[in-house]
Amino acid sequence: MDIRSDKIDELARAAFLAKLDAAFSRDLQDYVLIDQSERHQFLSLAMAMAGARGLVTEQGIASYALALWYLGADFEEKSDELQALLAGSLPEVRKVHAMNKWVETLIGDPENTASADKALLQALKLSVPWARSH
Repeated sequence: MDIRSDKIDELARAAFLAKLDAAFSRDLQDYVLIDQSERHQFLSLAMAMAGARGLVTEQGIASYALALWYLGADFEEKSDELQALLAGSLPEVRKVHAMNKWVETLIGDPENTASADKALLQALKLSVPWARSH
C-alpha cells in the first residue's frame, strides 16, 4: 500500500476542519444556524487566509477563524499594526498571541482601534522572551 504525503495532508486537513467545525458548533451560538456546506466553505477560506499569513498550526488557524467570525472578513483592514504583524516574519506563537489581544480588545470596544493596537504592541513587547527560548 502506497500512501502519498499529499493524501495524508488532505486527510489531516479534513480531520482538522471537522474538529474546528465541531468546536465552533459547540461554542458559537449562531454558527450552527448556517448550512453545513457554508460552514465548510467559511472554515476552508479561514484556513487558507490564515496560512497565507503564516498561521499554520491548529491554534493559529482557529484564532484567525474566530477573528473572521467575530469581526468580519475585512478585520485586518482596521489596523496598520495588525496588517504589519500578520505580514511579518515573527514566530507564529507571537503573532497569534498579539492578534488575539488585538481581537479581544476590539471586541470589548469596537470603536477603539487605537486601544486594540496598543494591546497588540504590548503583547508583542511581553512576548519578546518567547523568541529567545528557541
